[in-house]
Amino acid sequence: MVVNAVEPCNNVNEDDDNSLESEDDNYDDAEFQSLNAQLDQLNSVLDNLETKNDVIRAELVELLKTNKETRKQIQDSQLTSTPSNDDNKN
Repeated sequence: MVVNAVEPCNNVNEDDDNSLESEDDNYDDAEFQSLNAQLDQLNSVLDNLETKNDVIRAELVELLKTNKETRKQIQDSQLTSTPSNDDNKN
């Protein structure tokens, strides 16, 4: 058994509780409304960025599809033209 055990003590002072309450009193409704308005603006900006990002992504996907189709057409045309050139050489 432990002989020299120490009981934990409460680290919170009453003065700390009073200072926390006074800090809460320092914030008034106008500050909270201002913060709320700023958060709404940030949310709106983030929504706009997300929308623009979605549009750019959709355009990129379409561009990649078009690029892939064009590349395939070029490869197909090269494959079809290559054997005919070989036939002319013989």
